[in-house]
Amino acid sequence: MSPYQISSYYSNSGMYNGNSKVSYPRTIVNPNIKPEKSTSFELGLSSVFLKNRLSFDFTYYNIVDENQIINLNISEASGFASRKVNGNQYTTNGFEVMLSANAVRKSNFRWDLGLNWTTSVKKLTEIYGGEDKYGNYSQNERIDNYYATGWMKTADGQLIVSAETGLPSKDPNPQLFGHTDPNWMFGLQNHFKYKNLSLDVDIDGSIGGVIRSLSVEKMWWGGKHPNSVEYRDAEYAAGHPVYVPDAVNVISGELTTDTEGNVISDTREYQTNETAVSWQTWSQNYPYRAKVSQDESETFANIFDRSYVKLRKVAFSYDLTNLMNINVFKKIEATAYGYNLAMWKKADIIDPDYGDDNNLQDPSTRYVGMGLTVTF
Repeated sequence: MSPYQISSYYSNSGMYNGNSKVSYPRTIVNPNIKPEKSTSFELGLSSVFLKNRLSFDFTYYNIVDENQIINLNISEASGFASRKVNGNQYTTNGFEVMLSANAVRKSNFRWDLGLNWTTSVKKLTEIYGGEDKYGNYSQNERIDNYYATGWMKTADGQLIVSAETGLPSKDPNPQLFGHTDPNWMFGLQNHFKYKNLSLDVDIDGSIGGVIRSLSVEKMWWGGKHPNSVEYRDAEYAAGHPVYVPDAVNVISGELTTDTEGNVISDTREYQTNETAVSWQTWSQNYPYRAKVSQDESETFANIFDRSYVKLRKVAFSYDLTNLMNINVFKKIEATAYGYNLAMWKKADIIDPDYGDDNNLQDPSTRYVGMGLTVTF
């Protein structure tokens, strides 16, 4: 924390009618705030077998983060929005496994193999003041759970739209769309050597988790998404809207929930939607103004499964030392290589390997090249 976060001060807010303006922070500072505390525990096992041809490493770790410095929301009638306190405890449990093997060892051929696997989950294990919830999170809940605004649906997941406009309504309660961290990650490294020729092939991936895509949302809004032209020509030809959303209309009954969004009673009855809506209007609302998962709609999804498997590296090397027979050099090796060559993924358009897409995203860069290494 900076010194300005533990003492109150006025800051310059510009000018008004020739007079300087100053503002006071909306967070109540705490001069007695304590440093955050982290306690970790690690347990490992390392073993070697078959005359060093097979090795196995296993690690378990536990990290407890306490005295977290948080801004606790308070009533704005106080003149402030929050106050800074020490609170909450987060616990991370993770496993890492590494396996290395000399799978094949012959006079002219060798295959070395490496495999790593890791998983980690961070949970909110204590909440400040003994409260039941901190924001959207309950005690012992994954802290990477992704809550966001979604559309109203029936109990069995069908989209609800207005019979008059054909458009959906936002759910007033945040919906859980999954967790942002992967269930587990892995890497596979292969090194092949035949006489003077070497080949390296590296594959890695991530399984599970979700990723929100602002890029896809903006593409729908701006008419740049590949599917944004699907009903355009038919609508122009007809002169009126032709797209009928796959949804239902409420014809009677009501939904009653508590303040947490839990259903108390649901007496709603439905009919199949028959109201057509402008394709542009639908494209600029449904996949843009709220979150849509792939389970809800493959076409309009803006939240994706972030699982992927990537061909990370392929490199060919050839030892030219004996062929060139130049005594000045100890070793001459030519290499051709490529990085990020191919990817198999569930997400549409975006690259789930390259961070998140909450502020637009460029895909990871592919590199292809050649090199010559000379050792004196």
